[in-house]
Amino acid sequence: MKKVPSAVFLSVSMLVIGFLLGYLLPEKVIQRSFVNEGKSYFLDNDVSLPFQTFTTYSWEKLLESAAPWAKEYMNEDIASQVESVVREKYAYRYEAATEGLHSDEDIADYMEETGILGEIAVSRKQAMELLNEIRIHAHRMKPLKAHTRAYMSDAPESPVRLPAEYEPIESVFVSFPVYFPSQWKTHVELISSIVREAEIIVLVPDEHWQKGVMLYLLKKGLDLDRVRFVGVRSDDVWVRDYGPTTVVQEDGSRAFIWNPYYLAYTSYHKFCADAAGDLGRFFDLPVYRLPAVVEGGNIITDGKGTIIMFDSVLKNNPDMDLKKLERVMNAYFGCTNLILLPHLKGEVTGHVDMVVKFIDDDTLMVIQSERDYPWHSVFEEVAQILSRAKACTGRNYEILRCRMPEIPKDSPNFWSYINSLTVNGSVIVPVFGEKEDSAALELYRKAMPGYKVVGIDFSNYPVGSVHCQTKEMYGSRR
Repeated sequence: MKKVPSAVFLSVSMLVIGFLLGYLLPEKVIQRSFVNEGKSYFLDNDVSLPFQTFTTYSWEKLLESAAPWAKEYMNEDIASQVESVVREKYAYRYEAATEGLHSDEDIADYMEETGILGEIAVSRKQAMELLNEIRIHAHRMKPLKAHTRAYMSDAPESPVRLPAEYEPIESVFVSFPVYFPSQWKTHVELISSIVREAEIIVLVPDEHWQKGVMLYLLKKGLDLDRVRFVGVRSDDVWVRDYGPTTVVQEDGSRAFIWNPYYLAYTSYHKFCADAAGDLGRFFDLPVYRLPAVVEGGNIITDGKGTIIMFDSVLKNNPDMDLKKLERVMNAYFGCTNLILLPHLKGEVTGHVDMVVKFIDDDTLMVIQSERDYPWHSVFEEVAQILSRAKACTGRNYEILRCRMPEIPKDSPNFWSYINSLTVNGSVIVPVFGEKEDSAALELYRKAMPGYKVVGIDFSNYPVGSVHCQTKEMYGSRR
């Protein structure tokens, strides 16, 4: 995904305290206060991040970005003290992610310790009996080939096309938040909404995790007829960014594009980074590795050659200028009209799918905010640029504005209704329990009258919701 959320980590009060301390107290006292505030934040909040991938350097950079006032006081010892608290609190996550779970007993223990069994009103004894009864094979994908046909340096030989999200979708990938137990309930709603329209492919580390997730979904009343599981490891849930991008080749066959995946301030996310390559063997599709660092959330398309991205892609690829980027996007995605928009400076994702959405070939939905919101001027500039751009129909784009929730300027949340998923006859929209929810859903109903508009509560995520946590796969057209 992505650049890891910064202000998520520390409370707003910490910024205020830091400002005052910087003028009134000596360095050691400031550092001690910073450590205490950091520890309190993680002890008082459930934070869903892949801590097992973080290094001490990662913690230094993340804490600095969360509390800029503390940058001059930051050192390895401070970062290590905060890290030790997180490691102790989330010891079960670290162990599950690094050592794995190897039996029904392990799964039952994990689900009991994390409160999941309590949520579904199942005792540990009952869980053991139910896990023993679950048969995974009917829902488990087997690789069609032993190895992926991966092309690490070559683009597809024939012209390709990246379809639009509003074209027919065969399947949708999600990565189940196995290490984030407080988020399981959100994924039940997400999966339930998708299976009404398409098959869903759930990434889980192995068959033991599959049994635990199946037990949870079944107890939540979900029909598993259109749910398949694939044993591919990942580090986090934002599969939009690291999952395979399906392109259609000239003969109608499909291929996967595998984009390099690196996160700011963290160590290499080896499982997320390799997921697209691993998935190729399950479908026996050729996989082409993209020679550019581009997360999937920074690509949206009309399916007819136009691709819209934030210009942060050039910052992330200093070896590329615009011409080289255009050649790469044409070779791997069939892009003939690349529109680069000004990115949101300081925003944690750097992804255009938080700001712009294709409704159809010549209609775009663009985020709107209050005037005092930090990126208000950029939102307006984006809307102006796109209103002057030509759609594939030859007409100027019609621009629909969708107002985001009114969020305090110092809030870590960047909640966007734009981050929705169009999947066949439905459009799945994140909602946040705010007064603007109803207006956003009504805007979607008017803009997409032939679709069922479904709202799902994603208020437990500060950023990156429905679109960021799904990745569509188009059918073959042979």
